[in-house]
Amino acid sequence: MSSPDSLCSSRHRRWLPLCVFVAAFAVYAASPVCIQTDSIWTVPTAASLLHQGNANLDEFSPTFTAYTHSGVLEFGGHAYFSDPLGAVLVAIPFLQTADWGLRMLRPSLPRLGKVGAYGLKWLALFHATGNIDLGFYNQTEHLIASFLVALAAMVVFLFARRRASPVAALGVAAVFAFGTSAYSTASRVLWQHAPSLLAISCVVYLVSARAQTRRTAFLAGLAVAFSYVARPTNGLAVVAITALYLWRWRGHWVPYFAGAALVALPYLANMIATYGSLFSPYYRSGLHPFTWRFVQALAANLVSPSRGLFVFSPVLLFAIWGAVRALRRSSREPWELAFAAIVVAHWVTVSAFPVWWAGHSVGPRFLTDVLPYLAYFLVEPLTLLTEAPRRHPAWLGVFVLTAVVSVAIHTSGATRPAVHHWNDGPPNVDAAPERAWSWADPQFLR
Repeated sequence: MSSPDSLCSSRHRRWLPLCVFVAAFAVYAASPVCIQTDSIWTVPTAASLLHQGNANLDEFSPTFTAYTHSGVLEFGGHAYFSDPLGAVLVAIPFLQTADWGLRMLRPSLPRLGKVGAYGLKWLALFHATGNIDLGFYNQTEHLIASFLVALAAMVVFLFARRRASPVAALGVAAVFAFGTSAYSTASRVLWQHAPSLLAISCVVYLVSARAQTRRTAFLAGLAVAFSYVARPTNGLAVVAITALYLWRWRGHWVPYFAGAALVALPYLANMIATYGSLFSPYYRSGLHPFTWRFVQALAANLVSPSRGLFVFSPVLLFAIWGAVRALRRSSREPWELAFAAIVVAHWVTVSAFPVWWAGHSVGPRFLTDVLPYLAYFLVEPLTLLTEAPRRHPAWLGVFVLTAVVSVAIHTSGATRPAVHHWNDGPPNVDAAPERAWSWADPQFLR
């Protein structure tokens, strides 16, 4: 029987990471659901930075309504997008490139039918102020988010390939890309999760390198710091990975902190200039642990029918198996303990949020940002199953079955608007979060 490595020649294997990216991006871009909620001010904030030189939304104040103002924070006489700036910053290169390209093609656009008309409308809106159509940007957000999450899937393949055959690495990347919230949540519109997933995937890739160098340490510091700018819960990664470098790789802490400072110092300077504090109000959200509601949330985020991680992605139970195997080994790698600690701490933290069900979203949205760590722990189980399938036929069958179910559930969330409309009720999930426990009306079957 040929080994998994005989899947393709070494020359062809060099193209596998690109193939993973292209396949993921094609599926994400073709999947139609791109319903804006918290992300609606991402592109206008980027436009404000490019055209006005500031991040406030004052020039769009006529657009504020009861709905759109929910993402706006009034501070110091100005209006700001309340979410972190990570998604805004990563959007800028895409938006600037689109703007330049469309302006160059402007004379030809009227002759290009619907495509040209869309391009002209996009240009006009991107440079407009006052009352603008925020909903028009959903496709722009969708494509940028799809690109970022497809890159994250490629990085997952790369770190899985270090420890596994091409078959196993492709399996891990496919599960991450299509069998988790990377598909049904992060790739849909440009909210915090897309840049967060890419940053954390890079952290896992760099930290789990066979040998640490000044270069990997510098890039790890850069990625860890940016993950926090993208999403505040990644502060847990900042603590754990920084402790890892100080404990395990003392010789590389200088380049690590240099990379982190390259991101952290401008971020902190902006926070002080804007809010007079090191943290924006978004980063100071309160937690409510040690209550009965917290205990319910801990369970709900794992096993409830409409928010449970292992209901929406049952294949990730194999990642738990992989984590237990890794941590029980006396020869475990130091970063494996850090990755496991981050996953547990993240789960506990998001369960202590007042809105633990993640508002109007699909499935376990708040656990989206730990998916790269879980993908890391999925490598060993899938390697065991693919290298000796005849020794574990039952477990291989269970893996395939749970992977198919996971992909089907997240495909539903990425292609059927009705899944998103489950949040509307009746009753609205924000008014009745206990609906997350109802097997009579699970979100993924809408």
